[in-house]
Amino acid sequence: MKHALAIPPVLGAIAPARRWAAGHLRAAGVEGHLLDVLVLLVSEVVTNAVAHASPPVHLRLEITDGVARVEVTDRAREVPVIRRPEPTQGGGRGVGLVDMLATRWGVVESVDDDAPKTVWFEVALEEVRPA
Repeated sequence: MKHALAIPPVLGAIAPARRWAAGHLRAAGVEGHLLDVLVLLVSEVVTNAVAHASPPVHLRLEITDGVARVEVTDRAREVPVIRRPEPTQGGGRGVGLVDMLATRWGVVESVDDDAPKTVWFEVALEEVRPA
């Protein structure tokens, strides 16, 4: 199953995107801890795109046998990196969470000016790596 959603470049779009992804994941039979992990990671990549990227922002979700793949495409050329924020810092942990909890993740850079960057992650639906 493939699903796509255009996301407005406002922080208020994060919760609806999270609910949208959760609904499609539930419909595909994803539940429990696995659903929680996927929704958390969707929230993190969408938050990064809305807060730091350039519109338009597009969220894609593909669920196949054994794998859920999430992609967020935007117009920013800056590539996300894993940061090590101080415990008292309010942000900077999103990419680290994706790195810890996703089975695989990465960034695809393109020469297309309308969508020069796609951040993606995959989670194996059989199990999630322990944090």
